[in-house]
Amino acid sequence: MLPLLLAQDLPYSKYLNFTQVEFKENHFKYNEKYNTWTLKKTDGLSVTLNVLSIILDAEEDLRPGKKDYCIVVQMGKENKASSVEVVFYNDETYHKLLTFIIDNGQNVVETSSGNLIKQQAFYDDYALELNMDRHIKSRTSARTLDYKTVKNVDESYNKYRFVIRTGVEPWSKKLEKQAEKAAKRDAKGKKKQNVDDLM
Repeated sequence: MLPLLLAQDLPYSKYLNFTQVEFKENHFKYNEKYNTWTLKKTDGLSVTLNVLSIILDAEEDLRPGKKDYCIVVQMGKENKASSVEVVFYNDETYHKLLTFIIDNGQNVVETSSGNLIKQQAFYDDYALELNMDRHIKSRTSARTLDYKTVKNVDESYNKYRFVIRTGVEPWSKKLEKQAEKAAKRDAKGKKKQNVDDLM
């Protein structure tokens, strides 16, 4: 485990040590099948404006709100946290986390593929990952009254994902069943399904 001082510095690390009581007090919901605690927030104003847009036959904004987020704590056996995953859409939060990784991370590696940029690093005994996934979308709204002008609507946005992995193996009933199926498939010598399995 991290020394107390470091644990306070690592964003979102406090959730790694939460008890069941603390999760409930902080409005996390437990999913027994996946053995996860989840806290999700959707910007109510954004949802309301979209509902009004639909009622008024206007264009709704399909982008997530900047204040939307989802925190998932995956547990392992014996009530130990395996990981904390935070999904959010706020650019400033992303830059704070990126700065933290660059300033404090060890063995920082950046990779990219298509619209995904990934930062990976170690912080003491933890493995960190910060992703920026660019969702590039634009659509054409209805033509104007003169049937000549077309209005393009840009719905592009960035989806960010920050993960802290503790090294504790994730465990849940669902993961256990998936592992059993994979073991049976391998025992029968069935052909692998994707290129990653053949590495």
